[in-house]
Amino acid sequence: MNKQVRMNQIISIVKQRNGESIKALSVQLGVTEMTIRRDVEQLKARQLVKVVSGAVVYNGETSETDGIDYYDLPMEKSKRTTEKYRIGKMAASLVEPGDVIYIDIGTTAPYIVQHIPSALSVVAVCCTMNTLIEIQKNGISGIILTGGTYRPDVQMFESKEGVELLGRTRINKAFMSAAGVNAQLGVTCVNSCEVDTKRAAMQCALEKILVVDSSKFDVVRSAFFARLEDFGTVITDSNLSAEWQEQIKAMGTRLHLV
Repeated sequence: MNKQVRMNQIISIVKQRNGESIKALSVQLGVTEMTIRRDVEQLKARQLVKVVSGAVVYNGETSETDGIDYYDLPMEKSKRTTEKYRIGKMAASLVEPGDVIYIDIGTTAPYIVQHIPSALSVVAVCCTMNTLIEIQKNGISGIILTGGTYRPDVQMFESKEGVELLGRTRINKAFMSAAGVNAQLGVTCVNSCEVDTKRAAMQCALEKILVVDSSKFDVVRSAFFARLEDFGTVITDSNLSAEWQEQIKAMGTRLHLV
């Protein structure tokens, strides 16, 4: 188990159980107490956890996660909901009758589905539980789910077969999410398990559309999957800096600010 996964699990455990001891965490995760102590110290430094009476507890007073690759979908769902709603609405307006669309991982994805007119004849391709649920609610009958092992931290289905299925599928518009956009290091996500799926979806899509709120710009996460110039369209909110707006337009990329 790598460090990133272990830290994610520590936070998940202490959130669910309202606190856990170092010893109990070491037993559950199959590592030494010293390893857990080192992990906890780093999580404390980011104010994600604190130690109270010998127990590691989740620090719900802060949502600060910069500097550590940690992704918790329920926590992310509550952030920047207004921006995500507007981004989703704008993205959905680009969907045309007969389109095959790919809806990527993340908390903006359901807002895209919610805004697609239910009478519109489309095929929706997805790899996550939260998006699949919204697709079913919307009444979209054309569904392709990649399938595989379920990853509850991102509600994603992951498998080699799923990636191969995407490789055999042809997509009009791929709506892609990201956790970081950097001018030098490109477009990144937190979990390496997402990379193959994201790249496969982009490779078989005519249009690649980046849907991301402005807080993700100038952020770098560990897993690289695309260059910014790989996208023909960027949809983000109006808080994006003027410098970034100029840079995106200079690339010849369509920019939608909402």
